[in-house]
Amino acid sequence: MDPAPDLRAAVLDMAAAEGFEHTRIAPAGPLLTARETALARLAAGDLAEMGWMTEEWLTRATDPGAFLAGARSVVMVALPCRTRDPDVPADGVARGRVARYARGRDYHRVFESRLRRVARRLCEELGGDARATVDYGPLLERPLAAAAGMGWLGKSSMLLVPGAGPWVLLGAVATNLDLAPDRPLRKSCGSCTRCIVACPTGAIAPDGQVVDARRCISYHTIENRGPVPRELRRHFGDWVFGCDACLDACPVGAGCATSWPDFEPPGVDDALPALADLLALDDAAFADRFRGRAVMRAKRDGLARNACIALGNTGTAADVPVLAAALRDRAPLVRGHAAWALGELVARGVAPAEQVSAHLAAALACETDDFVREELAAAMLSPQQS
Repeated sequence: MDPAPDLRAAVLDMAAAEGFEHTRIAPAGPLLTARETALARLAAGDLAEMGWMTEEWLTRATDPGAFLAGARSVVMVALPCRTRDPDVPADGVARGRVARYARGRDYHRVFESRLRRVARRLCEELGGDARATVDYGPLLERPLAAAAGMGWLGKSSMLLVPGAGPWVLLGAVATNLDLAPDRPLRKSCGSCTRCIVACPTGAIAPDGQVVDARRCISYHTIENRGPVPRELRRHFGDWVFGCDACLDACPVGAGCATSWPDFEPPGVDDALPALADLLALDDAAFADRFRGRAVMRAKRDGLARNACIALGNTGTAADVPVLAAALRDRAPLVRGHAAWALGELVARGVAPAEQVSAHLAAALACETDDFVREELAAAMLSPQQS
């Protein structure tokens, strides 16, 4: 028996009532191609240190039936997230950049209440069972959204939605209701390689479709809890949380400049934070400033580490005292990257070598952590050091 069209229409109306601008429906069968691809990436090491993405987790995440017993359909929804860029203050302060999706409220919170209401209505009004998730549950949303015809997977691995490009965030509601699915789009990126060329670290494979998290700025600034590989740091520019390089380069949806109001930054410091201010945060101040925002994911030490890298790449002599103070930070992760940043200021010719060397030598004299000592020693090399 074909799925009832009125049942599908009712579900689409429920999603529209919650403000979801894009809604499509995918069948709930196992995503075998996506599973094969994900397991190959895991075996190749491309998932870096994201330890929760085990073979078992990826197998479950590509089977909606494992997410919800008896699932027959998955309702995929999306919200636009291309937030505006604020004007940069003419104050000469070194500033970092936050990815557009993370400048306002945490997208998980924006989605959760709406998705739960949709799931509840599916149960109460249509007699089905349902379970909702954003990206914290074991369900791979991008291949599901592609299967639902919402967009196609680009060479950057991002979902590309006609009219919106990669500037969407995804949510899903699995249900045991039999809903007529949408057809996948017959679209591709063709010969376009703009995202590949735009990636500062070369994280996207030359022929696309594969992103090596070990080289990805978003991975390192958000998920990596340890040191950033030294050979990558200069390529990070001023990014302190996430990276929009491949999204900005994508011509699909290039004219789209809309976002859900909750994602808009309240002020310039939410999109372009002053780097010195980030380094001054302790755990309590970090939690107070970023509570309810996606930036919390990086944790205090990770964000301070990122701020050090950004200062090394964009700072001036005026930032030497800030970085010198960071050499005394309680976290070895921050101290080590502060040492690297000071060395970079000298290498870039924007800070006096004698002053920086004095700070580094004083720190080395009392440092006991091996990682930090190695970074201090490397930073004390000639201004041409790598």
